[in-house]
Amino acid sequence: MSNLTTGSKFIINGIAGDNVVDLGVDRSTNTLQTIDYSHHEIHSGSTFRVQANADPVSSLVIAFKVGNQTKLPHIIWEVSHESSGYIQLLEGPTWTTNTGTDRAPKNSRRDSTNTSILEGDATGAFLADNIVIDPTGLAGGTVISDKRWYGTRESETTARRAELILKSNETYAFVWTSTDGAKGVQIRLEWYEHADKYA
Repeated sequence: MSNLTTGSKFIINGIAGDNVVDLGVDRSTNTLQTIDYSHHEIHSGSTFRVQANADPVSSLVIAFKVGNQTKLPHIIWEVSHESSGYIQLLEGPTWTTNTGTDRAPKNSRRDSTNTSILEGDATGAFLADNIVIDPTGLAGGTVISDKRWYGTRESETTARRAELILKSNETYAFVWTSTDGAKGVQIRLEWYEHADKYA
């Protein structure tokens, strides 16, 4: 690989062929200007978010199926809660179709027409660009994340900031359970959808 410095840019010849990539350099500090990959996915219109709020409740569920395709969700989540309790992520659960409420995720790039591969079935068959809030009959599945909060102060936040990459054609449910009675809670999910560039 050969590098040339020309003014305020580096020109780098790609390893695979003669592709040229211009990397911006800040004129005042001579440092490379970059963004991380998750930030890039916002710019490309592939990042989505959704939330569910309830007050007062002792539990709250967001469930969905990942569409059967090569794109996979890279997901993080946050729970704001007024009680002690725990948030579990179940992989492979079932629930009763035609229950709960479908909600469409929001694209974080507001001028993008891209929609999410997550699917909800509150109105019947699984439909893309939906998640289900509080379906009934939730059962089974494997707990792949279990985060607990033992505090007694109100308005605390429990979050996972290291992303999980979910499976294609699989069901998932985020389940909040209060251990301190019925109080307010919010579950917020954020993810980008990405297909591996190389197998």
